[in-house]
Amino acid sequence: MDGTERYSYLPIDTPELLQEHYTEIQKTWWQTVTDAKFDLVVVHAGQAQLFFEDDHGPTFKANPHFLQWIPPEYAVAESCLVICPGKTTRLLFFQPSDYWHAVPMPPDHLSGHLEIRTFTTVADLHQHCTEQVEQLTKAPERVAFVGEPSCKTLLGKDWQQNPSSLIHRLNFARAAKTNYELAAMRNASIMGALGHRAAANCFSEGGSEFDVHMAFLNASEQNESELPYGNIVAQNHHAAFLHYQFQDRHTPTELNSLLIDAGGSYRGYASDITRTYVTAQSNAAHEAHAAFTSLLAEMRNHQDRLVNAVAPGGSYVELQQLMHEQLAEILTTHHILKCSAQEAFAHGLTEAFCPHGLGHLLGLQVHDVGGQQITESGELRPPPENYPALRFTRPISENMVLTVEPGLYFIPVLLEPYRNNHASFNWHLIDALCPFGGIRIEDNVRVLPTGIENLTRDAFTTIGYTDAHP
Repeated sequence: MDGTERYSYLPIDTPELLQEHYTEIQKTWWQTVTDAKFDLVVVHAGQAQLFFEDDHGPTFKANPHFLQWIPPEYAVAESCLVICPGKTTRLLFFQPSDYWHAVPMPPDHLSGHLEIRTFTTVADLHQHCTEQVEQLTKAPERVAFVGEPSCKTLLGKDWQQNPSSLIHRLNFARAAKTNYELAAMRNASIMGALGHRAAANCFSEGGSEFDVHMAFLNASEQNESELPYGNIVAQNHHAAFLHYQFQDRHTPTELNSLLIDAGGSYRGYASDITRTYVTAQSNAAHEAHAAFTSLLAEMRNHQDRLVNAVAPGGSYVELQQLMHEQLAEILTTHHILKCSAQEAFAHGLTEAFCPHGLGHLLGLQVHDVGGQQITESGELRPPPENYPALRFTRPISENMVLTVEPGLYFIPVLLEPYRNNHASFNWHLIDALCPFGGIRIEDNVRVLPTGIENLTRDAFTTIGYTDAHP
């Protein structure tokens, strides 16, 4: 593929995948509604918002609970679902008569799984929804409403809004993906891989952060509003900001490194991929360039070992610890720390070089819900005190999709407190490496009965990108 032709993604709207998906989520929702002691649920897509003191606003993004049923291209603001155990789920689809904006057609290809009703006014849609609810239950207090707290126009007087007994169960169940969802995530991974290949090529040609960002958008065929999250495109010392948000329009005079964290979104499901590159020749001192290049190679092996350690029944808390144990070996072997690996780990010195968690659940949301929830009723397992940023603490189970993203950074605000009171830091080398910012390598993996499916590397292989794990 040379960038002039569209990529043919894996088929997803097959009868088999759709049937399995809707059978599974219907079963989950029916059981969840019953267990939470409700008669039915109204799931509202959401309302379009305006910026303060303005007549336009951000691109509409639907309630993720709605998106589990309805792909984003059909997830129109003000639409809603009526879900009642034992009854076919009804989609109330809002299709206004409009000439300011294009109006999507209803998702008729889903008519075998949903009952679809179309409305041209919000008032008619709300009236029909209310009538449906009254037909399905005589107890309005047993109606759950799942949607934005600001939505008051549809909410019935005695309905319960976002009840925790229901939301906890829905969030917990969403961690395991259906085959349809996995197919969407494979395509999202391919989108991300196409973008990363173009980004790497742009960087190798001396492109700026903005150039790299635009190359990613073009190759992945996404615009800004379609991205699953804002691209992190960080050159040189900018890579020391974990969520660096700007994009310089000019290439720095001394171009050392690139960290790009960017993904694709397909049918609402995300990929979340990070790669780090170093220039073949840098204006930085030879010692620093050689050291960073060597660190990057070591970090690839570091990430490989962590990916291979993911397994059903395992613990990300233990893998977080393993990440820091391995990082201690890297830091001491490369003489960044002048002590033993055991001492570096025991005294928490590695935490100044990697303050974030190993990974998180991935799906309809980039940091998908339920990562610290260990029971369907909502019991939480907080992360350890020394790893407060770890987003995933529940046991690993089959068909979860998780990110594995170890990092090594030279972050002045974290390192400076050690400068005058700790002899283990090799400040000469650390200061020389600061212009490179840091390293993060991130793959998305699906948990199998034994081992994992690496969605990220499979996607790079699919598009024929030989530098999949740079």
